[in-house]
Amino acid sequence: MTRSTSVRRTRRTAVVAAAAAAVLLAAGCASTASAGGSDEPAQAATYAGTTTTFGESYTYANGLVVEVKAPAAFVPSEGADVAGAEGEAVRVRVNLINGTSNEFVPDKLGVTVVSGGVEATQILDPGSRIELTGPSRPLGRADVVAFDLAFVVEDPEDVTLTLTPALGGYDPVVYTIG
Repeated sequence: MTRSTSVRRTRRTAVVAAAAAAVLLAAGCASTASAGGSDEPAQAATYAGTTTTFGESYTYANGLVVEVKAPAAFVPSEGADVAGAEGEAVRVRVNLINGTSNEFVPDKLGVTVVSGGVEATQILDPGSRIELTGPSRPLGRADVVAFDLAFVVEDPEDVTLTLTPALGGYDPVVYTIG
């Protein structure tokens, strides 16, 4: 082994050792257990929801704006999937404004409907542009999207819709007929 090879190995070993020490030091600083904290990972912020009436908009603390229009009568197309449900079909218009500082993807939105004390059946009707959730196109800051969802309900005069904008981080907004 030549002297230059030996010097390169010594330098490489020193660099690897310094990098390993930095990783170990950072891991030690990140541990909450040694500081008397919890071993649980930090939770992401959850933005509070509310209860409101159809047609009213709600703005989450991070700037996401949600509005659901009142249910309106809807006639599903022949190709619609209503899963054999009985009742009356209604459509709601969902409006979202991304006032957050990040992209927002509406296809993570979750909606349930209860009518007359019974959970409603959601309608999939691509022929009428009715999907099960929002579009998959990400919304940039200040982007707006509107889309329709439809349900078979027991009583169109007694509809409660619960909307959660994403799989995590948001409490639901509950819409009722006022």
